[in-house]
Amino acid sequence: MLTTARVDIPGTVAAKLRRTANYSDNVNDYAREDLLGFSRPVAAAFALLAPLTLAFTSYSSGLIVTAQIATIISGLVACGLVVIGREEWPNIVAKFQSCVSMKRRAIADLRCGFGEASFLSNGRAPRMFTYEHGVLVLADAGDLKTLFFDIANDGSDPRWDIYESGELNRRVWRWLRLPVSREIVQFSTEGSRLVLERESEHIGSIEAWESINLAMGEPLDGAIIHQPFDEIVEMIERLL
Repeated sequence: MLTTARVDIPGTVAAKLRRTANYSDNVNDYAREDLLGFSRPVAAAFALLAPLTLAFTSYSSGLIVTAQIATIISGLVACGLVVIGREEWPNIVAKFQSCVSMKRRAIADLRCGFGEASFLSNGRAPRMFTYEHGVLVLADAGDLKTLFFDIANDGSDPRWDIYESGELNRRVWRWLRLPVSREIVQFSTEGSRLVLERESEHIGSIEAWESINLAMGEPLDGAIIHQPFDEIVEMIERLL
């Protein structure tokens, strides 16, 4: 059975949201930090080697040769910024827009000031369907409803480690969801292990994944689907 209650946002989550909300929404500042902040491996290596090269040249060849090499390095840096900037500008803008969107959601979540704490006592084992970018998890939420999770395998979602370790098979699930972004920020399992009815099945094509997602009503991560658990599982198995 699934229960949900409104709770205050925990301090650690609120602190993370405040850091995101303080992000600068100026694209020029973002591009400057990205290109000049040595966050790229090549830039970091160059920033380390250039001073060492100049110091060694100054020691071994004198100031004139050092000045010439410094001029060459400056020219290379300028050309590199122009070339990399032109090639990477679309990616920089895309990343910037993503960060700005995250900032807006964080501000909205902070203004709400509360989260949704959920508790699910699994009466039966969940069903899981893996695909290229993660795993779809379905659980019986009671009252002819189905709980849906979409867990990414790109390292950004801590629930992936819980899935791989088999801890999703526990009887009790607890999680916290933010009110505006609908992001799940905390998740834990406890209790006895459940016996899986079937091992995880694989969704082998993007067409099958799209058909399944559309048939379920394109639910968000953590959504409640207003259809019985068995009905959803049977539908997915037909579409595989």
